[in-house]
Amino acid sequence: MERKKEDVLFFPRVWLYARTGSGHRSVAEQQLAELREWANCNGYCIVGQSCECTKDNSFWRPGLFSMLRAVRRGDVDAVAVTRLSRFARKRSKLCKILADVGVGRSRPYFVGSI
Repeated sequence: MERKKEDVLFFPRVWLYARTGSGHRSVAEQQLAELREWANCNGYCIVGQSCECTKDNSFWRPGLFSMLRAVRRGDVDAVAVTRLSRFARKRSKLCKILADVGVGRSRPYFVGSI
């Protein structure tokens, strides 16, 4: 018997991303806890998470690179962040990251406030 897509439960795969510029890991961990709670309450399947604590505007951000790699491979349906400023404060960098995220096979969407 063939099942229609509407008849099958779908749990979107989400990647949780947290970053703080204060250098305090507890702040980023709090962001991840909030995102985890949101994902569990809304029926998302958490497939990955990354947490970064940098005090400067560093280009080297392995957590961001891991998330982007998962998006490009099509392993992620959604990316959850508390605010878009967690990706970048400067508009030009933010636009570049958002454009890069849209390149993947599945187009992720973002959860959180701007």
